Amino acid sequence: MPRVKKSPIKNEQQATFAIASALRTQARFPTIYQYKPHDKQRRFHESLAPKKQFVGGNRSGKTYAGAAEAIYYMQGAHPFKRLPWSPPTFGRIVTVDIIQGLNKIILPMLSNLVPKSWLVNGSWEDSYDKELRTLTFANGSFCEILTYEQDLEKFAGTSRHWTWFDEEPPKDIFTECQLRLLDTTGHWWVTMTPVEGMTWTYDEIYSQFGLDPYLLVIEVDMDDNPYLTEEGKHLALSGLSQEDLDARQHGRYISVGGLVYPEFDPEKHVIDPISTPPGWMRFDCMDHGIRNPTAWLFCCVDHEGRVIVMDEHYESGRIVSHHAKVVKEKDAEFGDPAYRVGDPSIRNTDPITGTSVQLEYIYNDVPIILGNNDISAGITRFKTRLLGNALIGPELYITRNCDRLIWELRKYRWGKWAHKKMNQDRNQKEEPVKKDDHAVDALRYGLASRPENDDGLEMPDLSTLPLGATDSVDPTKPYTDKELVRLGAKFQDYHLGEEY
Repeated sequence: MPRVKKSPIKNEQQATFAIASALRTQARFPTIYQYKPHDKQRRFHESLAPKKQFVGGNRSGKTYAGAAEAIYYMQGAHPFKRLPWSPPTFGRIVTVDIIQGLNKIILPMLSNLVPKSWLVNGSWEDSYDKELRTLTFANGSFCEILTYEQDLEKFAGTSRHWTWFDEEPPKDIFTECQLRLLDTTGHWWVTMTPVEGMTWTYDEIYSQFGLDPYLLVIEVDMDDNPYLTEEGKHLALSGLSQEDLDARQHGRYISVGGLVYPEFDPEKHVIDPISTPPGWMRFDCMDHGIRNPTAWLFCCVDHEGRVIVMDEHYESGRIVSHHAKVVKEKDAEFGDPAYRVGDPSIRNTDPITGTSVQLEYIYNDVPIILGNNDISAGITRFKTRLLGNALIGPELYITRNCDRLIWELRKYRWGKWAHKKMNQDRNQKEEPVKKDDHAVDALRYGLASRPENDDGLEMPDLSTLPLGATDSVDPTKPYTDKELVRLGAKFQDYHLGEEY
């Protein structure tokens, strides 16, 4: 691109005017030389972790820090740490869309922050290619800018040294970009406000902090940005719901739609692993899956009627005989259960094989009584157990080795309508989201099987119960469906009530 020649400065007055004009421009549009990171931005820049998530509220400075990090990587001179590569480096910036993400946020921020001396010919116009959306530095470094709107194939290509994701990326795009970093052992960072709730980034990035030694997660609040005024924050946040405030002000992962079990508190309900004390009753509960996990929970009940979940089995893609083997091994460790209760759908008969999951478990010496699938009543019983009472405290405890059950409880949420307007115009949904609910469903079946004031000490003589049927049915015995039909259309179970 041809350069327009500037008129030479001829005298001291013109020189003074030029310096003053440059200082005014620099004051209005400070470059990265004037960037003074607040404490959490500084932690972000100083970290040597190759994987970083800067999750925070709006206007908390996370995007500014992400842009500054990209500029440091391109220039090859980082004021807070030594980079693993010398320039030129090749990077990638990925943002939400062209209009909002690229044109209104990324490009203005980069053009203001990058010193002209770092650009090709000292010119933004010579450095940024609008058609290819690439930015090139005078030292040969460049980065391409892509958006989440583009097809996945656009994210393939050659190796990159670094990638910056501005706002939460779709998982497939994130994975494809990660593959571009393999050859260089490259770095990536995500700057985002978790407005979509507990998505895949919560499970695979945020919750892995402390477990993955190569990962840093920094949470930043709007209040951590010292350059925002109280008036500005008030105007930006006024009228928002508590859910939106948690995400947009504090940068917290929220459960969109609200948590089903907000009563669950790991500080109160999670305890160290135990073995079954003598005299305590035992029961197992389960939820069946094939492609989705099958979940088994192994529980005991103390003399006050409190339920303790002692262990779990959580696995997908395995057949019934495998799960049955694990269940019997766990029962040998903790003691035989008084009964096992499970997902009512296991009774459904396959029209081709003529069998059912329930029968398959019976054939493997693991009889299961069908649970109560009244979701509303089961959730109410679950909540009651979590709350407990003033005398004995919570009536439900979970040992910390049940990590999948704890993980599900912390994110299990109510469903929402597909569009925000529908959420405003309609009553809230009464059903939980059918995702990551296998262990919580298993426990719901188990808790619904326990009478409120049952001390768990003894099972009554089932033959003496008023049945209103021809025979009693012992839930600990492996009856087949045909035998149940022969015994009578209706029976009474001590813990589970009537079954038809």
